[in-house]
Amino acid sequence: MNEIVQQLAQRFNLSPETAQQIVDFVLAQVKGKLPEGIGSHLDALSGLTAGGTDTAGLMDKVKGMAGSFFEKS
Repeated sequence: MNEIVQQLAQRFNLSPETAQQIVDFVLAQVKGKLPEGIGSHLDALSGLTAGGTDTAGLMDKVKGMAGSFFEKS
């Protein structure tokens, strides 16, 4: 998520703190609209990159979550 925060801050000339608040707000809104059980996947995804250090496996995590979601459907 750190990359998203940085891009948001740069694109809209925001402080990093304000950009982080926006990202947190949007994630909370999206999580609130998702079916129960799916929101925890967002928590895991946002926790993965909250420190901005572990983004290498992000796409693999997303693919894994999407695959497990469709298997349950």
